[in-house]
This record gives sequence, structure tokens and C-alpha cells, in this order.
Amino acid sequence: MPQYIYRSACELARLIREGQATSVEIVKEHLDRIKQHNGELNAFVALFEEEALAVAAERDQQAREGKFLGPLHGVPVSIKEQFWIRGKKSTINAKMHKDFVAPQDAVVVDRIRKSGAVILGHTNVPRFLVDYQVWGDIYPEGKNPYNTDCTPGGSTGGGAAAVAAGFSPLELGGDLGGSIRVPANFCGLYGLKPTEKTVPLHGNIPLPQNARTYIVHLAQAGPLARTLEDVETLWKVIVGPHESDRNIPRIEWRTSTRKSLSDYKVAWLDGWPDHPVSTPVSAAIRGLADKLEQHGCRVENRAPEGNLHEESLDLWMGIFPYMLAQGVPWFVRPLLKMDLNSKVLRGLKKHQKDFDKAFRMSANHYGEMMLRRSIAISRWEHVFNDYDFLICPGAFGPAYARTRVGSKLRYEGTEMIYCDYAWPFVACFNASGHPALNVPLGLGKEGLPLGVQIVGPYWSEPELFNFARLASRLTEGFVKPAGY
Repeated sequence: MPQYIYRSACELARLIREGQATSVEIVKEHLDRIKQHNGELNAFVALFEEEALAVAAERDQQAREGKFLGPLHGVPVSIKEQFWIRGKKSTINAKMHKDFVAPQDAVVVDRIRKSGAVILGHTNVPRFLVDYQVWGDIYPEGKNPYNTDCTPGGSTGGGAAAVAAGFSPLELGGDLGGSIRVPANFCGLYGLKPTEKTVPLHGNIPLPQNARTYIVHLAQAGPLARTLEDVETLWKVIVGPHESDRNIPRIEWRTSTRKSLSDYKVAWLDGWPDHPVSTPVSAAIRGLADKLEQHGCRVENRAPEGNLHEESLDLWMGIFPYMLAQGVPWFVRPLLKMDLNSKVLRGLKKHQKDFDKAFRMSANHYGEMMLRRSIAISRWEHVFNDYDFLICPGAFGPAYARTRVGSKLRYEGTEMIYCDYAWPFVACFNASGHPALNVPLGLGKEGLPLGVQIVGPYWSEPELFNFARLASRLTEGFVKPAGY
């Protein structure tokens, strides 16, 4: 019987620190589990077995000498394939990057190493990191451990599946349009997209050859785990300024002093005016709101005034192409746009105007997007003048069946275009840059996880963790998938 599988990262770190377990034992048990079951899920695409065992042995020697590098000393961690690991390939599952070998560690990977963690390997992603399914040019299709006929979400889908299946206690993910929160939702995990420009992104993705651009918006690196404590621990490891990125300020993160749910006032909604949700998701959110109120939290069913949500989606569509197509030759940009419109964004005409303009790489249009974004951020911040947090859906329903990319999706008799199942619920907060945390609410009627998104004002992560910790006592939380 496995002794360490499904234990939290913090618990494993404590066992190592107290001499009750060795890093080699823990890492070997996780490696054996990956080798036994990964073929069922395709969660890992590269396993660094030899290096991981060597580092684990080094961590054990340091532990015997009373030298502990940090909070994750000796603990196995998995890394999304987009992040550079020195000497390892980072392809984002695309042929055009198939030969890219990372010249150095990403800043966040370096910080994870310095925390004492042992890197198990790279986890699976969709091509170009653009989908809520896991597929691409190089790696086999990723699957959900709760039901292998379903998607694990994306783009941190391989990592979410790995953590849910007990292959890894902790995953470093990235979120450009819900890429942490959607997989966390579909796989029953906690997943945080931190406030934008609080985590360095140097070494975030492979670069086109001879690229000389640096446009970084919407995206953040962040953690996925089975426990909130693990998410908070990894967040503390990776957050903060670095010499590679002077746009990241020094922030005085303050520990919360609030002790109970009665100290909070939250707004909640179970859908947006143009994007309702399924009955199970609505019932789960309403049930959580009722429990919060019963335990003294001040709750109001209220959406932001005006058309802020839809305007935020327009912003995302008007900024995303600058991220995707920077450094790409002009004659390739129309092909990228065509590929997106025929697959992931198929049928999405509502927000197309700024999307088309952005692919022209116009300085005037880019400036307009930045101005509109600044205004939208201020309007979202105004919402948080009245409420500590906003509780809202992270998707229309639970994980959907793996299908042809761009095909219409159906759930509970409702048919929708492909991207409307998850994108409208999460991308709005990439556009605004606000911190957003997926909290698992247990399993729905199909045995698939349900979750809720909790969003806070800029730089509110310590308070967000505190509130989520109190709220999570009222939820079912992570439930092990059958068979794993």
C-alpha cells in the first residue's frame, strides 16, 4: 500500500523535516505511480526520474545535517510544460517549437528549486496553450481521472490530472484565459491565478527564433493542489519582484486578522446576463451562499453594474493576439487567426472586432486597448469597494466529453458554441488582472467535480486565502477519483 500518495505537500514536508520519511522514499513512490498509471491519462509528457532521485538523495543528506532549504524541502512537484527547465524541451505541444531547449530555468522554476522541492517532470498542455482540452502536435491527448472520456481542462490540464490522480501533490501552472482555474474546476482542485504582475514570467514559454518583443498581459503563473494550504505555500514561493522584470512591484503582503465568516461581506452570482450556467453549478453556488449566510457572512446576490463583464471579454479578445502573435512574421499572423477561428474560437463573432484589429499589430490600437483596460480595472476595483470578494461560476457545467475542437457543446439540453462553456466565466478576470481562486465543491450527479470561483481586489491574496479557508469548511472539497 502506498504511504505517501495523496498526502499534501505540506504534510510531506513535515514528515521529512521530522525524520519520519525520506525524500527518496516519497519521490520514488510518486515516480512508480506515474509509471504505472500515466498511460491512462497522459498527464506527464516528460519524467525526470534520474535527476529527481538524485536531488531527493541530496535533500535527504541536507536534512540529516539539519539544513532545510525552504518550505518544500524534499517534496515532489510537477511543472507545466510551458515553463523553462534548463536543458529540457519546452514545446507547448507545437511543431514550430519542437526543438526548443530551455537555456535556463524560468524564474519561478528556480524559486521552486530553491524552496527545496524535487521536480518530477513536465506535464501535458494543448497546442500553443490555447484550449480547455489537452491535445497537440507532439503529445498524446490528456484525460480526466474522474472520467477518461472527459477533458481535464486546459491549458494546465496535464498538471491538474496529475495532482488529482495522486501523481504529484503540487503543480506549477499558468493562466492566460482560465488555464489554471478551469482544469482545477474540472479536476476538483484548488487553483489560483494571482494578481497580474506579481509573479515573474521570465522563462514562461518558448520564444520564436530571433524574437525581439516583450508584450506580457493577461497571464500569470500560479499553483494547483488538493489543499488550500499547499496552494498558499507555493504562491509564497513564486510571488515577488525579480531583476528580470521591473514591472513587478514590491508589495507589503499583510496577513489577515479576520477570524470568522461574519467579518466578510461578499457578492455572489450564479451566471452572467449573457452567460447563464447549468442547474448543478447554479445549485452548488446557491448552496454555498446559503451556508455562508447561515454562518454569519454578509452575502448579496448582485452583479456589477453596467456591461462590465462583456466589456472585459472584449478587452481579452483585443489584447490576446498581441501576446500570441508578437515576434511572428506578418504573413503568419493571418494563419494563426484562421486557426483560432476554425477551432477554439469557432462561432465567437460577438467579440471579433478588436480581435481582428489586434492581429494587425497597430501601436494605436494597442494603446487604445491599454487605456480601455485601465478604465475596466478601475471599474472592477470599484465593485470591491462594497464587497470583500465576488463568488461566481468558473464554467457552465462540469468537465465535458472530449470532442473535436470547435464543435458545439451540449449539457442538460443546452447547446452552445465551443468556447462559451468556460471562457466567458474566467477570461474576464485575466482581462482585469484580478486574483481568482477555484474552490472545489465536491462531486456532481455524474461523479464529476464542481467548483466555484472566488475573486478579490488587486493584491488581496492573503485575505482571499483566509476567506477561502473559512468557506472551505462548509464544502466537500477534494474527492479522490475512483481508481486512483
